[in-house]
Amino acid sequence: MDLSAAVLGTPVITADAVIGTATAPAGGGTDSDTALAITIPGALGVTATGTVVQVSATRGDTASSANAEIADLALSVLGTSVIDADVITAAVACPQVGAQTADTTFVGLELFGEPVDLLPNTPGVTASAAVTVPGVTDASLNVTLTNVETTTADGATAIAVQAALRLTGTIVGGPLLDIPVGSVILAEARCERPLQTTPTPTPTPTATPTQPTPSPTQPTAAPTGDPTQPAPTASPTLPVTGGSAANLWWFFGTGLALVVAGTTARLIVRRSRASIDS
Repeated sequence: MDLSAAVLGTPVITADAVIGTATAPAGGGTDSDTALAITIPGALGVTATGTVVQVSATRGDTASSANAEIADLALSVLGTSVIDADVITAAVACPQVGAQTADTTFVGLELFGEPVDLLPNTPGVTASAAVTVPGVTDASLNVTLTNVETTTADGATAIAVQAALRLTGTIVGGPLLDIPVGSVILAEARCERPLQTTPTPTPTPTATPTQPTPSPTQPTAAPTGDPTQPAPTASPTLPVTGGSAANLWWFFGTGLALVVAGTTARLIVRRSRASIDS
Protein backbone atom coordinates (compact mmCIF):
# COMPACT_ATOMS: atom_id res chain seq x y z
CA MET A 1 0.00 0.00 0.00
CA ASP A 2 1.50 3.34 -1.10
CA LEU A 3 -1.04 6.19 -0.87
CA SER A 4 -0.49 9.90 -0.37
CA ALA A 5 -2.48 13.08 -1.15
CA ALA A 6 -2.53 16.66 0.14
CA VAL A 7 -4.93 19.53 -0.56
CA LEU A 8 -3.68 23.11 -0.16
CA GLY A 9 -0.63 21.74 1.62
CA THR A 10 -2.65 19.72 4.11
CA PRO A 11 -2.31 15.89 3.97
CA VAL A 12 -5.66 14.14 3.59
CA ILE A 13 -4.52 10.60 2.64
CA THR A 14 -1.42 8.76 3.89
CA ALA A 15 -0.81 5.00 3.94
CA ASP A 16 2.51 3.21 3.44
CA ALA A 17 2.75 -0.47 4.39
CA VAL A 18 3.78 -3.92 3.20
CA ILE A 19 1.85 -6.64 5.01
CA GLY A 20 3.33 -10.08 4.40
CA THR A 21 6.40 -10.74 2.28
CA ALA A 22 8.57 -13.76 1.49
CA THR A 23 11.77 -14.18 -0.51
CA ALA A 24 13.21 -17.60 -1.29
CA PRO A 25 16.72 -18.16 0.17
CA ALA A 26 19.54 -17.62 -2.35
CA GLY A 27 20.97 -21.06 -1.60
CA GLY A 28 17.63 -22.82 -2.06
CA GLY A 29 14.70 -23.58 0.22
CA THR A 30 11.43 -21.92 1.31
CA ASP A 31 10.56 -18.68 3.06
CA SER A 32 6.99 -18.15 4.29
CA ASP A 33 4.75 -16.25 6.68
CA THR A 34 1.18 -16.95 7.77
CA ALA A 35 -1.82 -15.49 9.60
CA LEU A 36 -0.87 -11.81 9.47
CA ALA A 37 -3.50 -9.25 10.52
CA ILE A 38 -3.94 -6.44 8.00
CA THR A 39 -3.28 -3.14 9.76
CA ILE A 40 -1.81 0.20 8.61
CA PRO A 41 0.04 1.93 11.44
CA GLY A 42 0.18 5.72 11.10
CA ALA A 43 -2.33 5.84 8.23
CA LEU A 44 -4.40 8.96 7.58
CA GLY A 45 -7.76 8.73 5.83
CA VAL A 46 -7.21 5.00 5.14
CA THR A 47 -8.37 1.92 7.07
CA ALA A 48 -8.01 -1.77 6.26
CA THR A 49 -8.90 -5.07 7.89
CA GLY A 50 -8.49 -8.73 6.97
CA THR A 51 -5.85 -11.44 7.09
CA VAL A 52 -2.83 -12.35 5.01
CA VAL A 53 -3.43 -16.10 5.16
CA GLN A 54 -0.06 -17.01 3.68
CA VAL A 55 2.86 -15.75 1.64
CA SER A 56 5.45 -18.28 0.48
CA ALA A 57 8.43 -18.45 -1.90
CA THR A 58 10.50 -21.52 -2.82
CA ARG A 59 13.75 -21.88 -4.76
CA GLY A 60 15.06 -25.27 -5.96
CA ASP A 61 17.51 -26.75 -8.45
CA THR A 62 14.76 -27.71 -10.91
CA ALA A 63 11.92 -25.27 -10.09
CA SER A 64 10.93 -22.13 -8.19
CA SER A 65 7.47 -20.98 -7.07
CA ALA A 66 5.58 -18.40 -4.99
CA ASN A 67 2.06 -17.76 -3.74
CA ALA A 68 0.04 -15.26 -1.71
CA GLU A 69 -3.46 -15.42 -0.19
CA ILE A 70 -5.64 -12.75 1.47
CA ALA A 71 -8.97 -13.31 3.22
CA ASP A 72 -11.83 -11.09 4.45
CA LEU A 73 -10.36 -7.87 3.05
CA ALA A 74 -12.05 -4.50 3.62
CA LEU A 75 -10.29 -1.30 2.45
CA SER A 76 -11.77 2.17 3.01
CA VAL A 77 -10.46 5.59 1.92
CA LEU A 78 -11.82 8.92 3.20
CA GLY A 79 -14.61 7.05 4.98
CA THR A 80 -15.78 5.28 1.81
CA SER A 81 -15.65 1.51 1.30
CA VAL A 82 -13.40 0.98 -1.74
CA ILE A 83 -12.44 -2.73 -2.03
CA ASP A 84 -13.97 -5.76 -0.34
CA ALA A 85 -13.17 -9.44 -0.99
CA ASP A 86 -13.68 -12.82 0.65
CA VAL A 87 -10.55 -14.41 -0.88
CA ILE A 88 -7.79 -13.13 -3.17
CA THR A 89 -4.89 -15.35 -4.34
CA ALA A 90 -1.88 -15.23 -6.64
CA ALA A 91 0.43 -18.13 -7.53
CA VAL A 92 3.33 -18.69 -9.95
CA ALA A 93 5.47 -21.69 -10.89
CA CYS A 94 8.75 -21.65 -12.82
CA PRO A 95 10.05 -25.14 -13.70
CA GLN A 96 13.50 -25.48 -15.26
CA VAL A 97 11.94 -27.54 -18.05
CA GLY A 98 8.44 -26.71 -19.31
CA ALA A 99 6.09 -23.72 -19.36
CA GLN A 100 6.02 -21.03 -16.68
CA THR A 101 2.57 -20.45 -15.11
CA ALA A 102 0.78 -17.51 -13.43
CA ASP A 103 -2.67 -17.80 -11.84
CA THR A 104 -4.96 -15.50 -9.80
CA THR A 105 -8.35 -15.96 -8.14
CA PHE A 106 -10.81 -13.73 -6.27
CA VAL A 107 -14.05 -14.55 -4.51
CA GLY A 108 -16.56 -11.87 -3.56
CA LEU A 109 -14.52 -9.01 -5.06
CA GLU A 110 -16.34 -5.65 -4.90
CA LEU A 111 -15.43 -2.09 -5.91
CA PHE A 112 -17.45 0.63 -4.11
CA GLY A 113 -19.89 -2.09 -3.07
CA GLU A 114 -20.46 -3.43 -6.60
CA PRO A 115 -19.29 -6.93 -7.70
CA VAL A 116 -16.52 -6.89 -10.30
CA ASP A 117 -14.83 -9.57 -12.40
CA LEU A 118 -11.31 -8.80 -13.57
CA LEU A 119 -9.85 -10.25 -16.75
CA PRO A 120 -6.06 -10.71 -16.89
CA ASN A 121 -3.96 -8.15 -18.77
CA THR A 122 -6.84 -5.83 -19.75
CA PRO A 123 -7.50 -2.15 -18.92
CA GLY A 124 -9.56 -3.40 -15.98
CA VAL A 125 -12.56 -1.84 -14.25
CA THR A 126 -12.89 1.84 -13.27
CA ALA A 127 -15.42 3.36 -10.87
CA SER A 128 -15.75 6.44 -8.67
CA ALA A 129 -17.53 7.59 -5.52
CA ALA A 130 -18.15 10.94 -3.88
CA VAL A 131 -15.98 11.68 -0.85
CA THR A 132 -15.69 14.54 1.62
CA VAL A 133 -12.50 16.61 1.59
CA PRO A 134 -12.23 19.91 3.47
CA GLY A 135 -11.85 22.85 1.09
CA VAL A 136 -12.90 20.83 -1.98
CA THR A 137 -16.27 20.77 -3.73
CA ASP A 138 -17.51 17.84 -5.82
CA ALA A 139 -14.67 15.71 -4.46
CA SER A 140 -14.53 12.25 -5.97
CA LEU A 141 -12.31 9.21 -5.47
CA ASN A 142 -11.63 7.39 -8.76
CA VAL A 143 -10.30 3.81 -8.67
CA THR A 144 -9.16 1.47 -11.45
CA LEU A 145 -8.68 -2.23 -10.70
CA THR A 146 -6.51 -4.42 -12.95
CA ASN A 147 -5.33 -8.02 -12.94
CA VAL A 148 -1.95 -9.27 -14.20
CA GLU A 149 -0.99 -12.79 -15.30
CA THR A 150 2.18 -12.82 -17.42
CA THR A 151 4.76 -15.43 -18.34
CA THR A 152 8.02 -15.24 -20.28
CA ALA A 153 10.69 -17.74 -21.24
CA ASP A 154 12.49 -16.94 -17.98
CA GLY A 155 9.79 -16.29 -15.38
CA ALA A 156 6.22 -15.46 -14.33
CA THR A 157 4.28 -12.69 -12.55
CA ALA A 158 0.81 -12.79 -11.00
CA ILE A 159 -0.93 -9.77 -9.41
CA ALA A 160 -4.47 -10.59 -8.33
CA VAL A 161 -5.69 -7.01 -7.77
CA GLN A 162 -3.85 -3.78 -8.49
CA ALA A 163 -5.73 -0.60 -7.59
CA ALA A 164 -4.76 2.87 -8.88
CA LEU A 165 -6.41 5.79 -7.02
CA ARG A 166 -6.99 9.46 -8.03
CA LEU A 167 -8.67 12.30 -6.14
CA THR A 168 -10.57 14.92 -8.17
CA GLY A 169 -12.70 17.95 -7.41
CA THR A 170 -12.60 21.74 -7.30
CA ILE A 171 -10.87 23.81 -4.70
CA VAL A 172 -13.26 26.34 -3.24
CA GLY A 173 -12.71 29.57 -5.16
CA GLY A 174 -9.83 27.98 -7.03
CA PRO A 175 -8.81 25.54 -9.78
CA LEU A 176 -9.84 21.99 -10.54
CA LEU A 177 -8.15 19.30 -8.52
CA ASP A 178 -6.71 16.07 -9.94
CA ILE A 179 -4.27 14.27 -7.64
CA PRO A 180 -2.69 10.83 -8.25
CA VAL A 181 -3.11 9.23 -4.83
CA GLY A 182 -1.07 6.06 -5.39
CA SER A 183 -1.64 2.32 -5.59
CA VAL A 184 -2.61 -0.76 -3.61
CA ILE A 185 -1.48 -4.26 -4.60
CA LEU A 186 -3.41 -7.22 -3.22
CA ALA A 187 -1.69 -10.63 -3.58
CA GLU A 188 1.39 -10.61 -5.81
CA ALA A 189 3.80 -13.45 -6.70
CA ARG A 190 6.87 -13.64 -8.95
CA CYS A 191 9.38 -16.36 -9.85
CA GLU A 192 12.28 -17.04 -12.21
CA ARG A 193 13.25 -20.20 -14.10
CA PRO A 194 16.30 -21.87 -12.46
CA LEU A 195 19.43 -21.82 -14.60
CA GLN A 196 20.43 -25.12 -16.19
CA THR A 197 23.84 -26.44 -15.21
CA THR A 198 26.31 -27.81 -17.78
CA PRO A 199 27.47 -31.39 -17.05
CA THR A 200 31.19 -31.92 -16.51
CA PRO A 201 32.79 -33.57 -19.55
CA THR A 202 34.92 -36.66 -18.93
CA PRO A 203 38.47 -36.18 -20.26
CA THR A 204 39.52 -38.72 -22.91
CA PRO A 205 43.14 -39.90 -22.41
CA THR A 206 45.44 -39.52 -25.41
CA ALA A 207 47.72 -42.46 -26.13
CA THR A 208 51.44 -41.75 -26.06
CA PRO A 209 52.83 -42.18 -29.56
CA THR A 210 55.72 -44.64 -29.83
CA GLN A 211 58.39 -44.14 -32.45
CA PRO A 212 59.91 -47.29 -33.96
CA THR A 213 63.59 -47.81 -33.31
CA PRO A 214 65.49 -47.81 -36.61
CA SER A 215 67.58 -50.91 -37.37
CA PRO A 216 71.23 -50.13 -38.06
CA THR A 217 72.42 -50.94 -41.54
CA GLN A 218 76.08 -51.59 -42.17
CA PRO A 219 77.47 -50.37 -45.50
CA THR A 220 79.03 -52.96 -47.82
CA ALA A 221 82.74 -52.28 -48.20
CA ALA A 222 84.08 -51.98 -51.76
CA PRO A 223 86.68 -54.70 -52.70
CA THR A 224 90.32 -53.62 -52.53
CA GLY A 225 93.63 -55.10 -53.71
CA ASP A 226 94.83 -56.56 -56.97
CA PRO A 227 91.99 -58.04 -58.97
CA THR A 228 94.38 -60.61 -60.35
CA GLN A 229 95.04 -62.01 -56.94
CA PRO A 230 92.69 -64.62 -55.56
CA ALA A 231 90.02 -63.19 -53.34
CA PRO A 232 90.62 -63.56 -49.62
CA THR A 233 88.41 -65.78 -47.63
CA ALA A 234 85.28 -63.85 -46.59
CA SER A 235 84.83 -63.19 -42.91
CA PRO A 236 81.41 -62.62 -41.37
CA THR A 237 80.54 -58.92 -40.87
CA LEU A 238 79.80 -58.17 -37.23
CA PRO A 239 77.20 -55.50 -36.33
CA VAL A 240 79.53 -54.02 -33.73
CA THR A 241 83.32 -54.31 -33.62
CA GLY A 242 86.00 -52.77 -31.44
CA GLY A 243 86.14 -49.02 -32.10
CA SER A 244 82.55 -48.84 -33.51
CA ALA A 245 80.99 -48.99 -30.01
CA ALA A 246 80.25 -45.28 -30.35
CA ASN A 247 77.87 -46.07 -33.22
CA LEU A 248 76.00 -48.52 -30.95
CA TRP A 249 75.48 -45.88 -28.27
CA TRP A 250 74.33 -43.44 -30.97
CA PHE A 251 71.65 -45.90 -32.06
CA PHE A 252 70.56 -46.42 -28.49
CA GLY A 253 70.30 -42.66 -28.03
CA THR A 254 68.19 -42.32 -31.18
CA GLY A 255 65.80 -45.07 -30.03
CA LEU A 256 65.16 -43.28 -26.73
CA ALA A 257 64.17 -39.96 -28.29
CA LEU A 258 60.35 -40.22 -27.71
CA VAL A 259 57.66 -37.53 -27.68
CA VAL A 260 54.86 -37.71 -25.08
CA ALA A 261 51.58 -35.77 -25.58
CA GLY A 262 49.11 -34.92 -22.80
CA THR A 263 45.68 -33.57 -22.70
CA THR A 264 44.00 -30.88 -20.72
CA ALA A 265 40.35 -30.35 -19.86
CA ARG A 266 38.57 -27.37 -18.56
CA LEU A 267 35.15 -26.96 -17.05
CA ILE A 268 33.05 -23.89 -16.76
CA VAL A 269 30.02 -24.18 -14.49
CA ARG A 270 27.42 -21.39 -14.44
CA ARG A 271 24.63 -21.06 -12.00
CA SER A 272 22.52 -18.15 -11.25
CA ARG A 273 19.92 -16.55 -8.53
CA ALA A 274 16.17 -16.20 -8.49
CA SER A 275 14.49 -14.10 -6.30
CA ILE A 276 10.95 -14.63 -5.47
CA ASP A 277 8.95 -12.26 -3.62
CA SER A 278 5.34 -11.96 -2.68
